[in-house]
Amino acid sequence: MLGNHEALWTLWEVSRAGTHAAAAARLGITASAVGQQLKALERDTGVALFERVGRRARLTPAGASLVARLGEHLPALDAALEEASEAQRSVRGEVSIGGPWPFFRYWLRPRLPGLLAKHPELRLDVRFDVPSRVSRLLLEGALDLGILGLLPDAPGLEVHPVAQEEFVAVGAPAYLKRWGTPRGARDYGAHRFIAFDADLAMLAPWWRAAFGPKEPLPPQVVCRVANLDEMLALVEAGVGLAVLPDYLVAPAVREKRVVTLTPEPGRRSTRRPRGTLYVAWRRAAAPTARFMAVRDWLLTK
Repeated sequence: MLGNHEALWTLWEVSRAGTHAAAAARLGITASAVGQQLKALERDTGVALFERVGRRARLTPAGASLVARLGEHLPALDAALEEASEAQRSVRGEVSIGGPWPFFRYWLRPRLPGLLAKHPELRLDVRFDVPSRVSRLLLEGALDLGILGLLPDAPGLEVHPVAQEEFVAVGAPAYLKRWGTPRGARDYGAHRFIAFDADLAMLAPWWRAAFGPKEPLPPQVVCRVANLDEMLALVEAGVGLAVLPDYLVAPAVREKRVVTLTPEPGRRSTRRPRGTLYVAWRRAAAPTARFMAVRDWLLTK
């Protein structure tokens, strides 16, 4: 494209103000800067825009024609830019958040009413997914914010810890009555387990905290299912034991659908089996007012 936008705006202001000095005052620059921009525009386009008439300069026919065309478009463009600027400053529009459903229910849901009440023009798109996919969607720009249970191996993401979850082992009363309540590492190793994934998320850190890093992980993982609610349902059905976040199993424990299991006191590590939850976002994310409002609310509330 010939010319540049700044010089076109300057030409438009000169045509409206009448003189370089008056246009410069409206633009917040010097009169000499106005003259330099107009000369650069003439050089870039190869068109003489002004001609001298005595001591005054007036638009050439080509310059007048260009100003007329600018008058058709620049005011609308000015309004569009102002609207975009206002949208950048206002907490208005949609912000998407992704993460694990159980933690959202426990941690995010109580935070949403206050956020939406404070910003009535804000819209939230909440999606549930596994951490690896949330990380990918963040990097692709398909999500604005994510809740992750593991530190992502992604330099393009910024993360901030917001909560900790404690892991507990649980079993159904009928299962334990049939197979016995485990005490030490050997007892636990003989039981059937339900795990989240092949890496034994939650189960592995709980096991190492309970029995130390040298004790082999339990060999009988009879079912892997990447859904915490389904894991708990399988425990209640008597399929096996599982290690899950304490907030998730609390209602089932109160209703005696499952019981928590505690290894022998003498065998336990002094470390408590916990996991850290993080709020994550792209480092290159545009700092719009709506994004900043949601992110800061999650980090501070």
